[in-house]
Amino acid sequence: MHKLRLKFSKNGPIKFIGHLDVMRYFQKAIRRADIDVKYSEGFSPHQVISFAQPLSVGATSDGEYMDMTVNSMVSTKDIMDRLNNVLNEGIKILAITELSERDEKAMTASFAARYRLNFRENIRPDFDWCSKFEEYLSQDKLPAMKKTKSGEKEIDMKPMIFEYCIDSAKEEVNILLSMSSSATLKPTLLFEGFFAYVGKEFNKNALAIHRVDIYKEVIEGEKRFAEPFISDDINERFCITEV
Repeated sequence: MHKLRLKFSKNGPIKFIGHLDVMRYFQKAIRRADIDVKYSEGFSPHQVISFAQPLSVGATSDGEYMDMTVNSMVSTKDIMDRLNNVLNEGIKILAITELSERDEKAMTASFAARYRLNFRENIRPDFDWCSKFEEYLSQDKLPAMKKTKSGEKEIDMKPMIFEYCIDSAKEEVNILLSMSSSATLKPTLLFEGFFAYVGKEFNKNALAIHRVDIYKEVIEGEKRFAEPFISDDINERFCITEV
């Protein structure tokens, strides 16, 4: 038995396919690739697979994750090759790593997500949004109303922004946001607050969202880090706070 974590990209027209359809797509692809996937027991067996936090419809990504349990395999490379041979354009397996029994599921372990944000051609804001956005983020508090299962509640988005970089030349923001079971900040909510701050109407369809990667929390000594689920580059680790 092997527990695997797969990193995949989602780009092009397939970005308009919702999360449930992506799940069904992978189930079919696993069968077509003839992978010895483990099935649950009971009257309605299903493949033992699970995904990290769902990606919004219309967003692209180079850092999506799926956990899968297989009964047997030749190698992780063989699994990756088999899947990539049957996947359609737009979704590609980028890496696979084997997990230990003590590793949490990707959805449970998700701690933060890095996004690259800009505006689509022809519907960009008619003001210098980069400098205004930096001004907005410099505030001590960033209040917002967040929808929950029990209704709406006011939150402060400021503690959920771990790091950001604004490239005025490219009119682009690279930002690391909290994404866990206890605190998740979506880019659209942040920009809704920003546009309210500048007194402008926000068009959600104008914002181009690309998820660069998903991070887990790692504590070493007195330091707390956000680290990509699969990465060989120590420079991709980001120190959040002192413990």
